[in-house]
Amino acid sequence: MAGIMTHNSILIRRGDSFDIVMQFKNKNGAPLDISESKILLTVQDKDKILKFKIIGEIIDGVNGKARIKILPKHSEQEAGIYAANIEIIFKNGDVHTIFPQDLTSNAIFQISDEVSDDGN
Repeated sequence: MAGIMTHNSILIRRGDSFDIVMQFKNKNGAPLDISESKILLTVQDKDKILKFKIIGEIIDGVNGKARIKILPKHSEQEAGIYAANIEIIFKNGDVHTIFPQDLTSNAIFQISDEVSDDGN
């Protein structure tokens, strides 16, 4: 596994890829149509300096399926803890922060050191 996502954190090993796959549902549990919406992951350092943004892919808009693909070029940042959020922007312009799920805390994006060839 290249990464782990919880309700308020993403952990990825430096230089790895990680797919965040999302399924959007309405309050009744039926798929939410996210066609023509945008999904956006934003990662900043402790000084609020943007490290990177990733625009997600709508896989199946009618059935509410999307993915954010984190590539090695994104996780090549210095190992450490960064601030993160994921937003969905609906076609009518409404913006909803969907990550972190706990609105009373900040989300973290943590990059751990890779294992070296010599085992250190």
